[in-house]
Amino acid sequence: MHSNFFFRFYAVTLVILLNSGCLSLDSQIQITNSKYFHLDPEKEINSPDPMVRFEQLHFLHGAVTDKEKKQRAGHYYVFWWTDPSRSPVTIRFEYRQKKTGSEVYYREVKALNPRTKNKTRFQVTGKEYHSKGKVTAWRVSIIRENQIIASDQSYLW
Repeated sequence: MHSNFFFRFYAVTLVILLNSGCLSLDSQIQITNSKYFHLDPEKEINSPDPMVRFEQLHFLHGAVTDKEKKQRAGHYYVFWWTDPSRSPVTIRFEYRQKKTGSEVYYREVKALNPRTKNKTRFQVTGKEYHSKGKVTAWRVSIIRENQIIASDQSYLW
C-alpha cells in the first residue's frame, strides 16, 4: 500500500518536472516598464517632487541657446524589457502625432545581442515634433522572426 502511494507521488513529480522544462522562452519575454516624459522647455515645472524638475534639467543638459533648447522639445520614452533567451530581436516604436491624424510613424532598433534585462530609448523631438505636433498614441513591440512576441501601448492606441 505504501509502495503504491510513493510510486504515484514520484510519477506525478516526474511529470511535473518534465513539463516545466517545455515552456517556450518567448512566453518569458516581456516589457516590464514604460516611462514617458514630455519636454517643453518654455514651461516652468513647479512640483514638490525634485525628480520631476530633474527630468527637465536632464534632457536640457548642454543646450545653451534658445534654439538648442527648442530642438530638444518633444517626447522621450524608455522601455525596459527582459529576454531570457538572449536571441536577436527588433524593438519597434509606432506612434501617431496630433497634426497628422491617424497616420502611423515608426522607429526600429535592432538588438542583435540582447542581455537578459534591457533598456531601449526612443524620442520624437526637433523638426518632426514641431511640424507634426505632440504624440497622441504609441505602441512598442518586440519582434522576433517577423512575429510580435511582446508589446505595450498607450491608452489611446
